[in-house]
Amino acid sequence: MADSPRSPGAERRTVTPDPRVAERLQHLTLTASRAVEGFLAGRHKSPKRGVSVEFVERRGYVPGDDLRHLDWKAWARTDRLSVKRYEEETNLECTLVVDASASMAYPADGRPTKYDQACQVAAALAHLVLSERDGAALALFDHALDRVLPASTSPAHLVPVLAALAERAPAGTTDLDAVLGRLVERLPRPGIVVLVSDLFGDVASLASGLSRLRARKHDVVVLHLLHGDELRFPFEALTRFEGLEEPQRLLVDPRSLREDYLRVLEEWRAEVRRACAVRGVDYHLIETTAPLDVALSAWLGARMARLRRRG
Repeated sequence: MADSPRSPGAERRTVTPDPRVAERLQHLTLTASRAVEGFLAGRHKSPKRGVSVEFVERRGYVPGDDLRHLDWKAWARTDRLSVKRYEEETNLECTLVVDASASMAYPADGRPTKYDQACQVAAALAHLVLSERDGAALALFDHALDRVLPASTSPAHLVPVLAALAERAPAGTTDLDAVLGRLVERLPRPGIVVLVSDLFGDVASLASGLSRLRARKHDVVVLHLLHGDELRFPFEALTRFEGLEEPQRLLVDPRSLREDYLRVLEEWRAEVRRACAVRGVDYHLIETTAPLDVALSAWLGARMARLRRRG
């Protein structure tokens, strides 16, 4: 049997980098940094970086205890030496699940696509998670999981995450139930799962996939990414619409369809929101034209408010 390209016996080959991929990678790096800086500048700085230890109780000092843990305030009050005891916490793991199916290639007229925006969202969140010393993982998908990068807390992990996003081009159909079901098998313990997708497909399939994740105690977030054209249907002249995941073409007068289209769109979005709500899944709409730091702040602000209400 011939050696696989990655086996030790395989011949080494020089791969010429695609300049378009390199440009996208550089753009993602800059965008992620600026978005996170913009978000962090707009919030109060937390006195605690990341999730490391949790204070549990005090106990009396015994010779040999680490002097760094002495509670000097308690000593001033009681004239007795005591030590703060801490309990280590495991790092949070956040898995970013990014839709790379063909529908994410809209628009095809040179403007930034939905996949471009999804990459920027994922890049910014990976940057933010790693800056907090938590674990970031990545999964790309269409009808199946395309590439999965296991979680790492190393800041250097941002490089392969951004490279995987930059190298992928949108293609293929969508099967959220199969993808999320397969993802459950790849996640060893409960964490945060952030799905970034236009969610085009059967709502029942999405609901089934979300149920699988919630059954395994994952905290699930759905970032519903739609283009402004899809949300407002601004077309005026006679237009030919082409399916990105199905070979369909339709020449229509969009003005005659706008009212019905917007009604159906809102009904579909309401179904998606209900599917998320009944499963305790956070849902947030992101329009591709919104500045990334603003969209990030809006979602995280809403999420923190919901978590406080639940607590």
